Amino acid sequence: MTQYASLLIALPLISAFFVPILKKISKKAIMPYLTLITLIQTIIAALVFRDVYTTGNPIIIMAGGFRPPVGINLYIGHFASLFALIIALVSFLMAVFSMRAINIEPKDKYAMLFLLLMLGATGMIATGDIFNLFVFMEITAISAYALTAYNKDAHASEASMKYIILGGIGSSFFLVGVALIYGSLGTLNLADIAQKASLIDPTVAQVALALLIFGLAVEGELFPLNAWAPDAYQAAPHPITTLFSAFVVKASLYAIARIVYLLSSVETWQNILNLLIILGTLTVVIGELSALRQANVKRMIAYSSIAQVGLIAVGFGLGTQAGIDASVFHMVNHAIVKALLFLAVGYVALELGGAEFEKFRGLGKRMPLTAFAITVGAVSVIGIPLFNVFWSKIKLLLAALVAGKTFVVALILGASLVEAVYYIKLIHVMWFFESEKGEENIVLGIIMTLLIAIIVLIGIYPDSLWHFIQEAGRDIFDKAAYIKNVPLLEVVK
Repeated sequence: MTQYASLLIALPLISAFFVPILKKISKKAIMPYLTLITLIQTIIAALVFRDVYTTGNPIIIMAGGFRPPVGINLYIGHFASLFALIIALVSFLMAVFSMRAINIEPKDKYAMLFLLLMLGATGMIATGDIFNLFVFMEITAISAYALTAYNKDAHASEASMKYIILGGIGSSFFLVGVALIYGSLGTLNLADIAQKASLIDPTVAQVALALLIFGLAVEGELFPLNAWAPDAYQAAPHPITTLFSAFVVKASLYAIARIVYLLSSVETWQNILNLLIILGTLTVVIGELSALRQANVKRMIAYSSIAQVGLIAVGFGLGTQAGIDASVFHMVNHAIVKALLFLAVGYVALELGGAEFEKFRGLGKRMPLTAFAITVGAVSVIGIPLFNVFWSKIKLLLAALVAGKTFVVALILGASLVEAVYYIKLIHVMWFFESEKGEENIVLGIIMTLLIAIIVLIGIYPDSLWHFIQEAGRDIFDKAAYIKNVPLLEVVK
């Protein structure tokens, strides 16, 4: 009965190939078709989420009916079901936004790439095979390269080229890491790798894990392989920028955490955790300090997003259940807040012809709902109480203290202080200058209001989400349960 969960992969793939046929029938139908498919995907994801969290058991789908490691399997546990729902919901909201934001042809190519991006990110969190993780990562990356250049100007082309170069480097690192693991253990299935992890040479394991982390660091926006991100965020179509921040980066961070924790039995595991903490710390520092210097609001929020990614990586590097739970909580909160911020800022850029700070002068008078949405997103990212990010930052602080990493507490507090400086500057520009009254789009206003309500609801009632977060975190941390849940076939050599 649960085999319908395979539609999370099949639906966007098949739908993407139907776009050229639809184009021959009616070009005007392409964007509504994209919206419809993402809505169906959201419904399927909601049903999968309900089944997993109601039964408490993951959904295992075996391709062709062959048991792993001979066959390929999908593993849709608590984390995958939660984030598949987030991916689908954000995709639906941005498909609605795309109907207003995307005017450049060919829209059929945009719709196909949009669906493939959603497919790739969903596949990355659902696959149970490390080589297929690479395949889905490449689908995500290639779609992202093309979408970054979609606006067809010099800046977009340059940003896409940077992304392609760094992405190629990351892919090479990842493949070499996969080759080292396969050469040592003779398997590509993640559960089988976890079961045999103690057999791998510690040095080989350390090198392989480091290569896999650096390979995923490109999409995960971790220093030093995140130089593409600010340019891509600024140049890409506004709905696509939201997808990058809300779930493309999250899929890569999940993949890092999943691989690292499945190989927790190797002797050099602590070195890998330290590497994650170092990369995360550098990402936070560089991201926050770079955000301070920006004159373009969209670029500023991009650097802010990079810094939050660093905090998530640091939480995963703590090596504890509490650290994972806190990072997953921050991933969810960050996805919601940045969806709101990039949507609102992108809408302003569309209406006023750019995202420079000057365009936001007096926005509170011109577009009050949009300005309010940006304000809510800004104070949430800073970590103000009664907004969702406050609670995930608190959870990160507590996890760091329990793990004895007091410098992480200073990192989080320092990052919040820097965030306050540049976000308060933006709030001041919006609300303390005069401007003429303008009109706002009703549909986008409803979407922004919905996201604001979710942010405030989680801020006031964090326990309503915390139960789901803990289950998702346990899904990553509990390696034994992961191995037990996958019906591995004993292969006779």
